[in-house]
Formats: sequence, structure tokens, C-alpha cells
Amino acid sequence: MTARPNLPDPADVRRTILKILFEGQASHLGTSMSMVEILIAAYGACDVGAIRRGENGRDRVFVSKGHGAACTYSVMHHFGLLDAATIATYHKNGSELAGHVSHAVPGVEHSTGALGHGLPVAVGAAIGLRSKGFDDALVFCVMGDGEIQEGAVWEALMLAHHQKLNRLIPVVDNNRISSIKATREVINLEPLADRFRGFGFAVHDIDGHDLAALTGAIAAIRAGDKPSVIIANTTKGKGVPFAENQPIWHYRSLNKETYEQAVAALKGDVS
Repeated sequence: MTARPNLPDPADVRRTILKILFEGQASHLGTSMSMVEILIAAYGACDVGAIRRGENGRDRVFVSKGHGAACTYSVMHHFGLLDAATIATYHKNGSELAGHVSHAVPGVEHSTGALGHGLPVAVGAAIGLRSKGFDDALVFCVMGDGEIQEGAVWEALMLAHHQKLNRLIPVVDNNRISSIKATREVINLEPLADRFRGFGFAVHDIDGHDLAALTGAIAAIRAGDKPSVIIANTTKGKGVPFAENQPIWHYRSLNKETYEQAVAALKGDVS
């Protein structure tokens, strides 16, 4: 599937991810590839100009799974929030674009990588925005399915429901791999949708590589009046055949041969 008009093409974003991972000899290819459409849909729903200007009432995107930095920065680049010269420094000596998401980068809301912390901060941001009269501002928080084993996530969800934070949109990148093994082998969270419903949330359980489904879920949440969560079912390593559903690509870096293989695989539509 190609991107909707005015949104970056996921294949272009994935090519950028591969390029900066290879040139920076960085890891986390798998998780960066799984969350591409999620972040495209999130930024596509935001007023990117207000984010660029740092306005107080801006929409906010928190990437709690901070090891998805290559994807985060690549999507920001394709939305015009990071220029080509900056994105080219990813993971290189002296760069602010480190391997985990950092708020030292303009447009990034919070430094993440210590998993489970992004949603509590996002909840605080949503409460703060509402208290200042910015009732329509969206607050996205992208989390990994392994990450939500953290207790702080569920404490934050309880508060979000109690406060009726209807413009907070938690999104779970449900790629079913937690670091080096299947998430269910660490802690089995299924049936995941029922867990969120038990906390009072409406659930949009969708294909996380379908931009139309993602943007539709976001639109439905904006039009609704109940705290909601998106479970985005994804493939870790999406678009790179040798990395898809292979836990080792959470850690492994691309060499020249694997980089060229990955780029060749993206010549078609990978979504």
C-alpha cells in the first residue's frame, strides 16, 4: 500500500532508516521498521508547524520505545522537522541523534529508552494542556508490547481514564517480540485488547502497517468521548525479509552486504 496523499511513503522512510543505520553502524533495525506507519499516522494527525515552532498548545508525540530512534528521526525528517544534514549524523560521534530518542533534538518531547516512562509523562502533558485550555491538542505515546509489562504504564492508564483524557492516544507497537524472544515467553499479555478494556479504554485493534486503518482509528478517537488505545499489530523488521520476525535484529548492525540486500528488498511497495 502506498502512502495517502500528503503523507510520506513508508518505503521512503524505511530507506532512510536503512541508510542512517548503516552509515552510523547502529542497531535496532527490527523495532524501527515495525513502527514506521504508526509514526507517519501520528505526525500526520498533528500540526507539524506548531511542533516546529515549539508552541505551548502544540500536539505532542512521545516515543516511549526510545530504541526506535532511527525510525523517529527518519519520520521527523520526512515531515520536515529534521534537515538532511542533521539526519546524516545519526549515531555518529558528536551527534545529538543518539541511538535512543533524546529531547536534545528540537521537536522531541522527552528522552526515552528507560522503558515504561513515556506514558506517565504523556499523561502529565495531556493534563497540563487541558489545564491551560488547549483541549483539542493531541498527545500520542508509542509503546512497545514488551514495554507495557512495566507497572508504571498501567498506573498511568488508570490516571488517564480517571481524568478522562480523551485526546491522549496510547499506541502499542504490537510486534510480539520483546528484545531477544517472543513477548509471550517473557510475560504473556494476551488477550491484550481485553486488558485495556478492563482499564476502561476503547480499543482499536488494527493492522499497524495499514495507514488508512491507523488514520481512521485516530479520527475515530478524536471524534469520540472516551479514553482509547490503538493496538497496532506489526511485524518486527517489516520490509527487510531476512530481519522480519528475527529477534537478533534488535541488536545486529548492517554490513555492506546486508545493507544492499535490504535496500533491494525495498524497491517494491513493502507496506
